[in-house]
Amino acid sequence: MKKSIRYCLILLLFLGVGYWGFNSWKHKTSLGELITIEATFMQYACGDENDDAKVKKVNDSRYNFLLGKDINPETENSLDPIDFKDYFYDNRTDQYYMTYKLKGRLEQDSRSGCSDSAPRFYVEEIERLDGTHRVIIK
Repeated sequence: MKKSIRYCLILLLFLGVGYWGFNSWKHKTSLGELITIEATFMQYACGDENDDAKVKKVNDSRYNFLLGKDINPETENSLDPIDFKDYFYDNRTDQYYMTYKLKGRLEQDSRSGCSDSAPRFYVEEIERLDGTHRVIIK
């Protein structure tokens, strides 16, 4: 009996590690090329928080399908993804509808955000386009 419980625990451990490894590999292989976009950070009816950004401009014509659409910008800190709004944004009303230049990678076939339909965009650099051109993440 004790031997079978030990084998079950080892099997569960291997399945857990395998599942984590597969998801990690899938995430890394689903990220596209580095692109630069300009997006306006919106306030939506997601409670009191804002979640998505509307794409205004892209630097690569292959990504023109994003124009006018929402993306869900996130940064990645180790294994914990951090929402864009939580990283640097104070949820201050005077900062709604500000435009940012975002450099990052679009995750293919991902859906998230306020409407659960916006693709994730993993941000590597953020520049504020409010006249200061302050780089927030680099």
